Amino acid sequence: MNLPRIENKNLHNEIHIWAADLDQWNLSCLEAVQELPETEAKKAGRFRFETHRKRYIKGHYLLRALLGMYLGTDFYDRAFHINKYGKPALINTKTEDTIFFNISNSENIYVCAFSQNSDIGIDIEKNHDLPDMDRIMAESFSAEEKRRFHTLSEPDRTRTFFQYWARKEALLKAMGMGLSYPMNQVNAVTGDKHSSQLITKIAGSDISNQWTLLDMDICTGFTSALALQGEHPDLAGQVRSFHLADEIINPLNEKHNNFLQCGAGN
Repeated sequence: MNLPRIENKNLHNEIHIWAADLDQWNLSCLEAVQELPETEAKKAGRFRFETHRKRYIKGHYLLRALLGMYLGTDFYDRAFHINKYGKPALINTKTEDTIFFNISNSENIYVCAFSQNSDIGIDIEKNHDLPDMDRIMAESFSAEEKRRFHTLSEPDRTRTFFQYWARKEALLKAMGMGLSYPMNQVNAVTGDKHSSQLITKIAGSDISNQWTLLDMDICTGFTSALALQGEHPDLAGQVRSFHLADEIINPLNEKHNNFLQCGAGN
């Protein structure tokens, strides 16, 4: 299936999540990096390991290709606005064509989230053994998170640790603050342990500034979360996901047409 041409109007009522296994994308990084802005091309050249360099190039190329698709324009070499905490955004964020986006990656998996109504954040984490998990929890978890964490059996702790961590990062990325905000002041525990949605606010922030968090099952062995500004009771029903196929055609010679193949699912 070719990449669907999605009209901007669909984003008024939907949140789109794109996921890709960058190691399976047979893209020519030598050619792709020449399409990126000079600042990103230079950063790619500073990676010590080739695997990390290629993942960086592919991820940034994919993000710009998707933005170009939504905006109906060539977006490969255009500059982003970067806030003081390092979050990228479109330079013009006040028009009807505004698209809010956020990206995350963990090892070979790369995800992009797009919204047209409000600020958005996404995070993905690979579940793995973490020898210093207790230390990180003590430093970065809220009192409520620690209390809930210590009631869990040993097999559930690793999964819950990354679940809380992904929620925290998604929320702070949606706010545009990233890890500059103290993680232990962010509480990502839901009132109902079976609920995947959470309305929350950051300590010390405007009480009306609410954010909705949604746990995402994007890829086996990974934990992810999505954060959106405002109250969204049916956020799960608004999310549409696209998983890029393992074998993707090289898009460099047909940027303005269907540039890759994908499988799509809801």
